[in-house]
Amino acid sequence: MAKLALFVLVASFASANILAAPWQDSDMDGVPDRKDACGDTPPQVAVDASGCPKSGMTKQGIKVMPQLCLRTSHAQWYPEGCSDTELSSVAVRFEFARADVLLSQYQVLERLARWLSSTNVILQLVGHTDSVGEPDVNLQLSLERADKVKKSLVEQFGFAANRFQIKGVGSLFPVATNQSAYGRALNRRVEFVVIVQ
Repeated sequence: MAKLALFVLVASFASANILAAPWQDSDMDGVPDRKDACGDTPPQVAVDASGCPKSGMTKQGIKVMPQLCLRTSHAQWYPEGCSDTELSSVAVRFEFARADVLLSQYQVLERLARWLSSTNVILQLVGHTDSVGEPDVNLQLSLERADKVKKSLVEQFGFAANRFQIKGVGSLFPVATNQSAYGRALNRRVEFVVIVQ
């Protein structure tokens, strides 16, 4: 009987170890990967419970402003001096046929919000879709996506609504092929353009 109890105890311990997933933290910010909304946080950056940077502060309390290089409405680069080789890949991505901003995209919005806090620019939020569906439906969906991103920046990050203009272009300007699921996923986005007055 004692051997049976010992066997059951050892078997349950062994199965618990086999079933337990390792606690991984790839960016070593203290938040496990499966709960980390910002899985590529740089070293020494203080994070919140979701694993995203806390208002751009490092663990030493030094404010970190992201350097972004964005296109302007006049086909130039902002800030002056950056080039197309330095163009920042800043886009909010979306699920198929949806306009809701995904939790996984808040790291993009956080990065943009920190940058916006250090500038006085006005941004055009340009919504895009993949090529699946009717063009008029895609045009409306792309406009809704831009509007949802604007609402997030205004309501969750506290920016004035007049700092943003929205535009929907449907599937007219893909950044990847629409012949693959991966390419279509890249095309479902909102991009940011600096408005030059």
